[in-house]
Amino acid sequence: MSARDLPEHEARAAELVARLCREYLAPPPRQSVSEWAVANRILSAKDSSEPGPYRIERTPYAREPQDELSHFSPTEEVVLMWGAQTSKTTIGMNWIGSLIELQPGPVMAVLPTIDTGKRFSRQRLVPMIEESPSLRRKVKDNRSRDDANTTLLKEFAGGFVIIAGANSAAGLRSAPIRDIYFDEIDAYPLDVDGEGDPISLAEARQTTFARRKRLKTSTPTTKGFSRVEAAFLATDRRYFHVACPHCGQRQRLEWGADSLHGIKWRKEEGTGRPLPSTAHYVCISGCIIEEHAKTAMLAGGAWVPQNPAAHPKKRGYHLSSLYSPLGWLSWEQLVREWLEAKEAVAVGDVSKLRAFVNTRLAETFEEQGAQADHHELARRAEPYEMGVVPMGGLMLTGFADVQGDRIELRVWAWGRGEESWLVERHIIPGDPLIPEGEPGSPWTRLTDIRRTPIAHASGRHMMIEACGVDSGYQAHAVYNYCRTHAHAHVLATKGMPGAQRPVLGKPSVVDVTWRGKTMPRGLKLWPIGADTAKHLIFGRLRLTSAGHGYVHLPAKLREDPHGEFEQLTAERLVTKYHHGRARMEWHKAPGKRNEALDCFVGSYAMACYMGIQALKEPGWARREQLFAPREPDLFGAAAAGQGDDNDNNEAATSTAKQRPAQPARPAGRQAVQPKRGGFVKGWR
Repeated sequence: MSARDLPEHEARAAELVARLCREYLAPPPRQSVSEWAVANRILSAKDSSEPGPYRIERTPYAREPQDELSHFSPTEEVVLMWGAQTSKTTIGMNWIGSLIELQPGPVMAVLPTIDTGKRFSRQRLVPMIEESPSLRRKVKDNRSRDDANTTLLKEFAGGFVIIAGANSAAGLRSAPIRDIYFDEIDAYPLDVDGEGDPISLAEARQTTFARRKRLKTSTPTTKGFSRVEAAFLATDRRYFHVACPHCGQRQRLEWGADSLHGIKWRKEEGTGRPLPSTAHYVCISGCIIEEHAKTAMLAGGAWVPQNPAAHPKKRGYHLSSLYSPLGWLSWEQLVREWLEAKEAVAVGDVSKLRAFVNTRLAETFEEQGAQADHHELARRAEPYEMGVVPMGGLMLTGFADVQGDRIELRVWAWGRGEESWLVERHIIPGDPLIPEGEPGSPWTRLTDIRRTPIAHASGRHMMIEACGVDSGYQAHAVYNYCRTHAHAHVLATKGMPGAQRPVLGKPSVVDVTWRGKTMPRGLKLWPIGADTAKHLIFGRLRLTSAGHGYVHLPAKLREDPHGEFEQLTAERLVTKYHHGRARMEWHKAPGKRNEALDCFVGSYAMACYMGIQALKEPGWARREQLFAPREPDLFGAAAAGQGDDNDNNEAATSTAKQRPAQPARPAGRQAVQPKRGGFVKGWR
């Protein structure tokens, strides 16, 4: 008897039971992750430059890695060491979507921090659920009073998705988890809340699940310290090989900076200027491949393992941005970024090259840990006079390092291309705890030095435009001094460790009321990214020819009893282990002093405060006309203008023949118009 032979209400009930059995009791279809994505995934305009149905044809190399995450695949761990603009995040999202519909269970997505996890949920996970009808039916609606669907938790029939931050141990050990998506693992902390490695903590949640799976993705960072590199090396290490459209030779696309094959470009005849628009690929047989052939090459490509004897349940995939589909990231753009990185290296800045190697080539960057040689610095020191700004110097900054019995000050001049000259060094004896103005106070002498004009080789005078003071020692005394002279661009600073910090970060207010609230116009404490600055400075100290980034040092300091050159090179980049994990840190050799290096780092941070990184040629030209005009004016240097550091007019009267030029204001600072209504000494 069939449902047609039953009364109408019984027939409807039988049909409902049959439909529910088909939907909930039938085994999941044998559908791979890529097949599910093609059939169901709708890319949102919020997280994709090509919104609409997911097309695997755009990224053929993404088929195998995500299919190895399918529930019927024996692979347990997939590692993606991929460059930017290659769709590695899309693979993770496709996997999560297929798990929700085909293989429900407890799932976790681990992001570097809880904040990035929240952004991942709002910008990636929620748009995928809203745009894909099959997922929208599965995941509960987001209601304000329903704790089953929050930013960090998405529940569905048979399972849930938890979003955790690698910086929170509580979130990583919250519940048993079957499948885990680790995103950007190289940004994870080495130790979380004193409980160990965040990846190990999360993987411990999978112990009871026999058919567990893990996806680890990231662009790599430093060689020997990269999590994704270590995970990739433990797999079969697969590379995507494509066939040359001319000779048919299968090969892996490589940058090839030091080889005959790889990305190449032509140069302009006569000038030798690179032409990025001519970028092409030279295959290992010498054939020239234009980028328009890349689509067909990717379609016929295949993953080839380099270590087939590895763990059979671990698959690793390496892919650089050279494989990025047409319309995403072009070879021409890669060449432009490479040329910019090489120009930065020429002036001692390796940050752009590091970013290119990590994010574009998907390779680890090998840090140059060798310190600069102080003997080499002494050998190339120049016979310019200390206390006089050389002709190329157009900006003056200083930095004071506070010690127990003295204050050490260095004044550096800066020119085009961030070329620098050490102009003055002062060792001011005295107890920093003695307030300014009292006998024996080093702060009084520091103020006198700051207010004294410094002669320029052109015959004019310059003032120290910004001066930082390190608050790492005797912070209260430093705060008092900087609070008094804040209007003269005297900044309280604090060195902060960490390779990813900017040279000069966003300041925080340290003055608070008795209620514990910050004062709106209280003293600001400026963080200095010491590690970032030291990487840059040591690269520049190794330069051997004057020009962009070159560091000039006076020959007078060769026989310095305080060892200025030794202090500049007192630190080196070494490997340190924290909770079993290695990381690179700057360390000072025992018994050596590094005040000169600290002052150089601080002076450069003050130059950044004055806007040196954004200063273009018109700005340098104005400074040159002000301080070092190429043609002297009718009345000579005596008519060079006036200026002081706005601290007091005593500096203006320190010389009767010449008045220093007014220093430029920091970038972004507006001129404050004096109030009218009364006579103010020195106001014009």
